[in-house]
Amino acid sequence: MKTSNTLFYKIAAVLTLLFLGLAFLISNSSVKLSEDYHDEITQGLNKDVSKYIVKEVQGLFDGDSVVESKMGDLMHHVMATNPATEVYLLDLRGNILKHVAMNKEVKATSIDLDPVKEFISKDGQIYIKGDDPKTIGGKKIFSAAPYTHEGQTVGYIYTIVGGNDYDALIKEHEASYIRKLSVRNMLYALLAALVISLLTIYLLTRNFNKITSTFREFKAGNHDARVKGVKQGEMGLLANTFNDMADTIASNIEELQSVDNLRKELIANISHDLRTPIASIRGFVETLMIKGNELTEAQKERYMEIVLKNSDKLKKLVDDLFELSKLEAEQRTPDYEPVQMAEIIQDIADKYRIIAQKKGVSINTVYSKDLPLVYADIALIDRALQNIIDNAINHCEQGDVVTLELTRNEDELKVSISDTGSGISNEELPHIFERYRKGKFLTDSKKGSGLGLAIVKRIMDLHQVSIHVKSVLNQGTEFFFSLPIKRLSTV
Repeated sequence: MKTSNTLFYKIAAVLTLLFLGLAFLISNSSVKLSEDYHDEITQGLNKDVSKYIVKEVQGLFDGDSVVESKMGDLMHHVMATNPATEVYLLDLRGNILKHVAMNKEVKATSIDLDPVKEFISKDGQIYIKGDDPKTIGGKKIFSAAPYTHEGQTVGYIYTIVGGNDYDALIKEHEASYIRKLSVRNMLYALLAALVISLLTIYLLTRNFNKITSTFREFKAGNHDARVKGVKQGEMGLLANTFNDMADTIASNIEELQSVDNLRKELIANISHDLRTPIASIRGFVETLMIKGNELTEAQKERYMEIVLKNSDKLKKLVDDLFELSKLEAEQRTPDYEPVQMAEIIQDIADKYRIIAQKKGVSINTVYSKDLPLVYADIALIDRALQNIIDNAINHCEQGDVVTLELTRNEDELKVSISDTGSGISNEELPHIFERYRKGKFLTDSKKGSGLGLAIVKRIMDLHQVSIHVKSVLNQGTEFFFSLPIKRLSTV
C-alpha cells in the first residue's frame, strides 16, 4: 500500500504559512515605518509655520474676542503660502475659536492641549501627533505656537501640516507604494525562506538518512546495527527508541536461539533415554519369549528384574517430564499451609536411608526440636527435597555422608542438604538448574533423568524463594534455601 509523505506536506504547509505571515508583517511594518518617517520629516520641516503665522498676523485675538478683519489676513496668508494647510485659533482651554480649513467640515469643537504644550515646550524638536479637528479620534502631525496679546498668552495657533488634500494624495499613491513594497519584501522573504528551508531539510534528511540506513542494515540481518550521532530533538527520540527496540529484539533472538538449542538438546537426550530402557525391555522380553524353555528360573527372575528396573526408570522419566511441564505452564499453584519441616526431613531421611545403605552412604539429620512452623506447599517441598537427596545419593560413593539440616535465621528457616560426594565443577555450576542439563557430572544416564533439579528450581520459584548451591569438585555439594516463618504476601 502506497502511503503519502504526510510529514513533508505538514512541513510545507507550516513553512508556507510562515513565509506569507512573515511577508505580511514585513510589509505592514515597512509601510508604518515609512509613514512615520515621512511624517517626522514633514513635521520637522514645518515646525515653525505656526510661529510665522503668529508673527505675520498680529491683533487677531485679544483674549476676549476675535477681530474678523484679521481673519481675512490670515486666510490670505494661508492661501499664499500653502492652501493645503489648516490653521486653528484656540483659546487657553483648547476650544476652537476660528479656523481656516478647506474642503472638509470641521467636526471637533476643541483640541487636546497636552500634545500642543509638549510641542511648544520642546520648541518643535519632537515627533508628536495631535488631534485632527476634521476627523473625530484622528491624529495628525502639527505645528503650534502661543498667541500673545500685550505680552500675555491668550491662546494658540494650531496648524495641521498638509491637511486633507495631503491625505488624499497619500492615499492615492499608497496602493502603488504598498504593492511595490510588498513584492520586494515578498522576494526578500522567499529568498530567506529558501535558505532556511534548504538548511532545515539538509539537517532533517541528514538524520533521516542515518536512521533509515541503520533500519535497512538491521533488516538485512546485522542485528548489531545502531543509530549513532543522533541524540537531540524528535530525531534523537526516534533513534533512541529504535536502539532500545533493536537491543530488545537482539536479546530476544539470542534467547530464542538458546531456547531452540536447548529444545534440540532436550529432544536428543530424551530420545536417547527413552530408547535405552525401551530397547533393554524389548530385548529381555524377546529373550524370555524365544528362549523361555531354555532358561533357568534364576535367569528368568534376573531378566524380569532388569525389565522392571528399566520400566521404573522409564516411568520416572515420563513423570518428571509431566511434572516439569505442569510447573512451567503454571498449572500448579502452591497450596500454603503451616508445615513442620523437622517432620518432613525426618520422613525423607527414613525413606532414603535403606537406598543409601545399599551404596554404603550414610544419611544424617540435624535440627532443633523447638523450630517454628513455616508456610509452604507440603507436597511441592517434599518433591523438591526428594529430588535433591536423590541427586546427592547418586553422586556419593561408599563411605560418603548426606546431611539434612534445619537452622533458624531470624524470620526464616534455612533448609540445607549437603553431601561429601563428587561435587560439581565451576563450569557446570551455573547451569545445573537448566532443563535436562546433565553436564559432565551426570554423564551416566543411569544416575538420573536430568530434570530433577529443573523441577526443584520451578518449585522454589513458585514459593518466591531462591535456592543456592555451593560445591567443590571431589569434596561435596550443598543445596540450601530459606522458607519464611511468617505468612507469604500471596497467601
